[in-house]
Amino acid sequence: MSTSMLQRVALLTLVVASTATAQSTDVPEQSTSTGAELLRRSSVNVSFMQNRPQGDFSRNVGLGYGADAAYLFRLDDAGFWSLRANVGVVNYGNESHRTPFSETVGGRVTVDVKTGNYIVPMSIGPQVSWPTGPVRPYANAGVGGMAFFTQSSVQGTGDYTPIASTVNHSSIVGSWDLGTGVYMPLSVRTVKVDIDLGVQYYNGGRARYLSKGSIIDLPNAQISVTPLESTAHMTMIRLGARLYR
Repeated sequence: MSTSMLQRVALLTLVVASTATAQSTDVPEQSTSTGAELLRRSSVNVSFMQNRPQGDFSRNVGLGYGADAAYLFRLDDAGFWSLRANVGVVNYGNESHRTPFSETVGGRVTVDVKTGNYIVPMSIGPQVSWPTGPVRPYANAGVGGMAFFTQSSVQGTGDYTPIASTVNHSSIVGSWDLGTGVYMPLSVRTVKVDIDLGVQYYNGGRARYLSKGSIIDLPNAQISVTPLESTAHMTMIRLGARLYR
């Protein structure tokens, strides 16, 4: 192979290697930039809630308590508009009774049979907020659904770990919601924290659910389940925190 040919091959190899190196360097930088931008625009809300049923729903169930988590993605640099997605779980009633572990064992070993009634509200929609100042009001709206379920579990009288559990009833209905509240920022160095105080109204469709007394134990290990039915309207009072960078 001639000297000129060797020079051409060496030059071509150098160009290809330089291009590959530049491309391999650009990909991580672009990926890192995208990840940093996503993190900068994201925030997470975690809240404790009190649920207050409204209308016909309030005649069948009482106050409930639970927790809620929301993810917000800021749509503009100033922070006026965000997309909000949230899900929560609320317990609105419990029953418990003690019974022998089995007919064979008899009354020497007893267990607790506990039944809980739950609502899982879910929604997604826009949120608008005032991004500056010591008190920052916001309002949001969303569409989604509510899942209702009742679960019974068995656990030892001195142990809180369930031995076994069964879902006695479940249903889901569509819903829409409206909310408002205020953020109050705290001084934290690494992660910004806002106190979140808000209220959310959920307008759910006609739902079937259980409440205290809806399950009756029958002979021969049988049960009778009688669901209640009404529209699922409720108001949730929320106290929590928003975390962001």
